[in-house]
Amino acid sequence: MKLREPNKKETKVIESALRAFGSEEFLDDNKLLILESKGKKEVYSSSNDLHDFLKRADINPISVGLKLGEVGRRFRFTLEGTFFLAKKKRKRVYLSDKGEMLFLYGRDVFSGSIVKATGDIRENDVVFVCNRAGDILGIGRSRFEAAKLRSVEKDRVVIENLVDRGQYLRKEKVYNPY
Repeated sequence: MKLREPNKKETKVIESALRAFGSEEFLDDNKLLILESKGKKEVYSSSNDLHDFLKRADINPISVGLKLGEVGRRFRFTLEGTFFLAKKKRKRVYLSDKGEMLFLYGRDVFSGSIVKATGDIRENDVVFVCNRAGDILGIGRSRFEAAKLRSVEKDRVVIENLVDRGQYLRKEKVYNPY
């Protein structure tokens, strides 16, 4: 398995995803590398300086930088990648304390849990789900446009949970008490 630079099609898909979240300038300071493994194309980011050094030294590492996501027909962000890619406050939903807790337990977001939302959210958009402080808790899919998110019934699901920070704890056993 070797890292390679993305081809034209992969670059176009990644650039489109970055543009959707207002982060297209990310590519000015970073290089993207792809690791193909088991049918997945994982996208990693490295600084321009590190990328140039590896090329000059003729080194082909098996891993470098931060995993931003996976590319296929679409680009799917990782949670780690969202911190670097989503610097602008676009496509974000902010939750109440109770909504934050439920989301981190893997639950979908109800209308009553939303404190505020950015106005650029459309139906079926992928959105960043944040706590009141703006920390990204995970990624979700909106079932409504921004104007309707808070106006529907309080007990109606408005954001589907795609991935959240609590998934790491639910997926792996932290310890075995016996």
